[in-house]
Amino acid sequence: MRESGERAMRTVRLPTLLVLAATGLVVLAGCATVRTRDTLGPERDWEYLIRVQPRVGAEDLETGELRYRGRAVPTVFSELILFGQRYEYRYRTERDTFQGYHRDEEFEPAEITESGPELTRRDRNRGWYLAEFDERRPGTPSGWIWVRRENLSAYLDPREIREFADYYGLVELAGRTRAERDRRSNVQFTFSVHQSVGR
Repeated sequence: MRESGERAMRTVRLPTLLVLAATGLVVLAGCATVRTRDTLGPERDWEYLIRVQPRVGAEDLETGELRYRGRAVPTVFSELILFGQRYEYRYRTERDTFQGYHRDEEFEPAEITESGPELTRRDRNRGWYLAEFDERRPGTPSGWIWVRRENLSAYLDPREIREFADYYGLVELAGRTRAERDRRSNVQFTFSVHQSVGR
């Protein structure tokens, strides 16, 4: 009788230990908290978050994230401008504990007057056109944002961010090594120059 009681105790202990271990992992994974949450745009469908992950004996890690309609904007752009605010992608370094989209508090956008050819129906339907920030075309919807990845820049309907990234083969900047980033920059430069010449 005593042996079956010990077996029953062991049976109860194992699931209890598994539950406690799983709970501990959830608590550890959930340690990153949101320090800042700003809602952006007239439709209030953009958010800028700064998540903080505390570390014992070291500075907290911070991650900047842009969200559009509840979905994270992929980290495929080195720069974005939306609603008069500029966000740059920053890599975490030994001296800087921030990674992700970082709001440039000192950015003051020049007043842009739309110029050049009217936005074409083809570009509107596709959801983007290649242009520098000061080359905004007449007829560009007010909700479109400006994005850059190295030397590739465009005005873009935010609903088409993933389609744009796929079309140009843009890969996530987060989690890449310096050598991979440098190699990707060279490929991106070559591709963009080819695109510009081929227009």
